[in-house]
Amino acid sequence: MFKKTILIATLIGLSSTSLASGHEVKPQTSAWSNQSLEAKIQSMPQGDAVRGQAVHTQMMCNACHGETGVSPSRNYASLNGQTEQYTLKMMLDYQAGRRWEHYKQADIMVKLAQAMNDQQIADVAAFYAEQAPSVWGNVKPLDPKIERLVRKGDVSRMITPCASCHGAHGEGKDITPALAGQVPEYFVRTMQSYKQKHRFNDVHEGMSQFTQDLTDTEIQALADYYATLGAKK
Repeated sequence: MFKKTILIATLIGLSSTSLASGHEVKPQTSAWSNQSLEAKIQSMPQGDAVRGQAVHTQMMCNACHGETGVSPSRNYASLNGQTEQYTLKMMLDYQAGRRWEHYKQADIMVKLAQAMNDQQIADVAAFYAEQAPSVWGNVKPLDPKIERLVRKGDVSRMITPCASCHGAHGEGKDITPALAGQVPEYFVRTMQSYKQKHRFNDVHEGMSQFTQDLTDTEIQALADYYATLGAKK
């Protein structure tokens, strides 16, 4: 317990220091291309879920993301059932500064990622991928217009179907994240970050483009819809 307390204090201290010293100055990091991202993912070591659980505990990931990746609050993402490759990408993005939103918790994630080696990142990614996805929130009737966005997209606004990349049940695939069972508030913040150009780690700014013409009402409805799909995986 003492070691865990020291680790949290250290991370908070690092976070405060980074803010005071100009955390808002984004590091000069090259954007991923499809080829460079695939090459890096392929070069990562094989992850082990058992070791990953130990990393999850030792690095205090459970403080924000819960014992098995199920977020204990509406402030943080749920990671249970997330695809292995997507977690790898997120940690690598934090590590290099590609992911650099203006949220206080992002500072902690940057420092955590920089404190981990490739094997630890691979292990914790394997751990989350093995956890059963769960339902967050109550099932609500799905508006036919939102269902169309999910299944067919909107040609008039050049919006591709969500399901074409994220799966019929939001289960994700490879580098594309799972959305099923995600905390709706986190989903909304993420979409707004892309829409407002605060998040730049999507390859070729794909999500940034798709979110531009989505209304706030549509984003909230999509968040509520995916939050209830966790048990379907």
